[in-house]
Amino acid sequence: MKKQEILITGATGLLGSAVFKKLQRVGYAVCDFSIDIRDAAAMKNYTKKHNNFDWIIHTAAITDVARCEKEQRLCYEVNVQGTRNIRNLAEKTGARLLYISTASVFSGDTGNYKETDLPYPKNFYNLSKLLGEQIVQEYPLGLILRINLIGIHPKGSRGLNFFEWLVDTIKSNKDIKLFNDIMINPLSNLTLAELISKLIKINPKKNILHFGSKNILSKADMGKLVIKFFKKYNGKAQFINTDEIANKTPGPKQMWLNVDYVQNKLGVKMPTLESEIKRILLNNVR
Repeated sequence: MKKQEILITGATGLLGSAVFKKLQRVGYAVCDFSIDIRDAAAMKNYTKKHNNFDWIIHTAAITDVARCEKEQRLCYEVNVQGTRNIRNLAEKTGARLLYISTASVFSGDTGNYKETDLPYPKNFYNLSKLLGEQIVQEYPLGLILRINLIGIHPKGSRGLNFFEWLVDTIKSNKDIKLFNDIMINPLSNLTLAELISKLIKINPKKNILHFGSKNILSKADMGKLVIKFFKKYNGKAQFINTDEIANKTPGPKQMWLNVDYVQNKLGVKMPTLESEIKRILLNNVR
C-alpha cells in the first residue's frame, strides 16, 4: 500500500517540528517545505514536480504579536497571502489542507469558546489568523484547527512562547509575576503532534475543530507547577491580578476553548493541563 504523502510548512517550528517527527515515526512519507510561502511563482513551479500530496499541514506563521503590530505588511504577507498560496497549492494537488489557527481569534472576554462561536480578534496578529481561516474555508477540503500551544523549541532554540519564558525565568532564579485572572487550556506541541496524527486517520467532515486540555488553569497556577518542579528556585514569585499592574493595556483573560465536540463526537480524548506541563518538563528540562 502506498504511503500517504504529507507536506508540512513551518517544519522547524515548535509545532511543525513535533508533527514532522511524529508523522515520520508512524510511517507517513513526510516532506518539509523550504520555499517562502509568500512567493506564489515559486510555489507554482513547485507543483510541476510535486503534485501528489494527500495532506498539507500548514503551521508556518509569524506569531510574535508585538512584531505583527509593528510590521503589519509583513504579517499580512506571511499569515494571509502565504496561507492563500498554500490553499492554492492544496487545490492544485487535491490535498486535504489542515490550517493551524489560534484561540486568539476570539475576544477572550468569556472563554469556553465553541467551534460555532463568533470570532472577534483584538489585534493584528489575531486578525491575520482569522483572515487565514476564511481563505481555508473557501476550499472544500480545508480543515481549521484552533489551539493554544505550549512547549519548548527543539535544539535549545527559543521563540516567544509563554511556557519557555516561564521555564527560563524560573531556572534562572529570577523574580516573576504571574496572573491569577488569565485562564487558558493549552496543549503541548508533543501531544498536539499525536492528536494531529489521529486526526489525519479520522479525516473529519467538520471544517473547524478546537483542541485544548480538558481543564483550564490560570497562568499563575501553571507557574506554581513549574516552580514545584524546580525545587531549588529561590527567586520571588508574585501571583497577582492584571488590574494590579499600573498602566497595563487591557488584554484577553479567558482564552480557553471548549473541546466537547472533539471528545464526544470524534472520540479524541484530551489530557489534563497538569499532565501536559509535566510532560514538557520531563521531555525537555535537564
